[in-house]
Amino acid sequence: MKFEDIFIKEQDFANTMKGKVLPFLKDKTKEGYFENKDGLKLHYAMMVRPDEKASIVISHGYCEFTTKYSEMLYYFYQMGYSVFILDHRGHGLSDREVDGYYKIHVNSFQDYISDFNEFIEKIVRPESVTERLILFAHSMGGGIGALYLEQYPDVFKKAILSSPMIELSTGDTSKLIVKLLALLSYIPFLKKRYLPGYHDYDHTFKYPRCSALSKARYTFQYEEREREKHYRTNGCTFGWSREAFNVSKKILKNASLVKIPVIIMQAAMDTLVMPEAQNEFAKRAQNCQLKRFEGSKHEIFNATDDIIIEYYNEVFSFMQGLE
Repeated sequence: MKFEDIFIKEQDFANTMKGKVLPFLKDKTKEGYFENKDGLKLHYAMMVRPDEKASIVISHGYCEFTTKYSEMLYYFYQMGYSVFILDHRGHGLSDREVDGYYKIHVNSFQDYISDFNEFIEKIVRPESVTERLILFAHSMGGGIGALYLEQYPDVFKKAILSSPMIELSTGDTSKLIVKLLALLSYIPFLKKRYLPGYHDYDHTFKYPRCSALSKARYTFQYEEREREKHYRTNGCTFGWSREAFNVSKKILKNASLVKIPVIIMQAAMDTLVMPEAQNEFAKRAQNCQLKRFEGSKHEIFNATDDIIIEYYNEVFSFMQGLE
């Protein structure tokens, strides 16, 4: 099967998702929870094919959730792969370490790594048909994925890092301010408070001021957030931001420990993560290639039709050869 045979065009997206994809996913998807070492209940979803080529494990990005990846889950399954996705702690239907549904907080990025490994050991390995695991990791999930590959170099056969957060972009904020905010995060009463400029979810439809070029795909995600209150994560805490900024040095320092084939998908118009850090990671890892998508924002898989087709063809071409 060619990817183009199942690709959903922008003009058809809303009707195809509602009439075909979502009913298909409902029939094929199994959801559940497991309790991690900290006593948090973490939500996951999986679609297992008895004839799987391999199992793809998804590490999602900042403020994301399982159903944001509905289109991708559909494509991966149709192309012959089993798929597993975890709602990272503090996201989606998983437990949080702060009150409410809006804040993104974590005490340490190492907690994400621990959770992800528990997910693989408790759910993915027992449920997958083969022992062939492929990592797909986007944005914040790409930072988590890179750290995971460094600490557990033999778990995955291949890895796709899509716009990975090797280093977070600070925009116009000076390094001095960033360091000051990091120091302030150690003050106990500030740790779990919003970083300045962030706030609760306010139901704003942000297109085109968002990370997607596809209005239809952004609209689907927005409607999911409106439908489910657990999907309304909207801003980070002082504590999360400190961990996100500090993790970059660790990722680059240990990049040479990553020995499996890796491909980095880089968005030319990305304003959220630093391409320079992605380039450096690609140089330091033992077997890493980089594919740059001109004309794309951060979410390359939610760009224009031509870019999305090119993107998935790269993904499926890269994953070949494990059968």
